[in-house]
Amino acid sequence: MSTHMKARLGALAATLAVATTTVIGGAGTAAAADSFSFGYSTNTSGDAVIGVRNNSWGEAAGNAMWQKDPSGSEPGDALSAYDVLADGYGIEAHLSTGRVATTRGHASPYSVTVTGNLPEDTGYTMWVCVVKGDFSKCSEKYAVRA
Repeated sequence: MSTHMKARLGALAATLAVATTTVIGGAGTAAAADSFSFGYSTNTSGDAVIGVRNNSWGEAAGNAMWQKDPSGSEPGDALSAYDVLADGYGIEAHLSTGRVATTRGHASPYSVTVTGNLPEDTGYTMWVCVVKGDFSKCSEKYAVRA
């Protein structure tokens, strides 16, 4: 085999290696983007909870919670984010007022609550997002009341 042919085969092999890495890397990123699911419920106190599941890990990743007029040390209406899985992703709870409770940048397990009184008997929407860098995957929006 000529030196020229060996060089061309070497270049082809290098190109294929880069292409394969790109495809595999891209597939991994796409799979990670689709690896979360969400579920809405209310707890025994009537608080709205949106659970987050990391389907790739097969575990609960965290949740967002809305508490209308919580008692104890949390004044006003409370929006909370809970990150319980050390998977590298954060949990962000959002309220349609612009209020955000985020665990972004904190090691799991971590929770944060943002409070403040809102007008009573007023409707809002809440949702939760899984975040990491510029990646964000969000749940549907759910109606809550203050």
